[in-house]
Amino acid sequence: MQKIHFIFTKIQSVSKHLVVSLFYVGFFMVLLSFFGCKSHMFNKNFDEGIIEYSIIYDENQSFKYDPMLRPDKMVVKFKDNNTVNRIEGLSGGFMFALVQNYQQNMNYTLINIFGKKLFYSESMEGKAYPYAYSGMPSITIKKTEDKVEFMGLNCLKAIATINDSLPQSFEILYTNELAINNPNKNTPFEEIDGVMLKFSVVLMKQNMQIVANSIKSMNIPKDEFILPKDYEQVDEQTLNDIFELLQ
Repeated sequence: MQKIHFIFTKIQSVSKHLVVSLFYVGFFMVLLSFFGCKSHMFNKNFDEGIIEYSIIYDENQSFKYDPMLRPDKMVVKFKDNNTVNRIEGLSGGFMFALVQNYQQNMNYTLINIFGKKLFYSESMEGKAYPYAYSGMPSITIKKTEDKVEFMGLNCLKAIATINDSLPQSFEILYTNELAINNPNKNTPFEEIDGVMLKFSVVLMKQNMQIVANSIKSMNIPKDEFILPKDYEQVDEQTLNDIFELLQ
């Protein structure tokens, strides 16, 4: 619990509500991962680059914190089927990332709160979702025969329903024209056999639409997908303690 006390001391210097808002939104948004997009000017089927998504909110719904604190962008880097999904807040004071390294067959959950760097590692073996998905409601997905062109890519459409107390449906657009194998493996979207360009999620009673808006084919260093040396390993209970502390 000394680790938790250190984090709590750091957080006391800013509004607790700011951290809570960013932590929860970042925690799950960055975990809906392994998707792709396009900037209108690139060759299809490249397998290395950087992706950006816009997060769009339904402004008619209430929000208990300052709406300006809600993250509006998610960044994904990919190479050789490895991915790292990252979201930041508080001018870099908060960072959450999920690294999936297929060569090592490992998932790494990274958290950086005001310089305190922690990681939790999990094997990709088995059918269980990573820790980050443990609190997410299940999703029922129905594929359709509809074909759509989105950002210059040929896409298919599916309808997903979140199986919660107030079930809600949303549209998924996905494509097979980007070279990422099994992009949704070990996620609630694993039935989607393509790279997702558009989807939605409900988090903290907020309706959020996630839309790809940019992708660049570029060299990504291999060290983006390995565990940083300056992160301290923690167990699942410590992550649970951190999560509870920030509620």
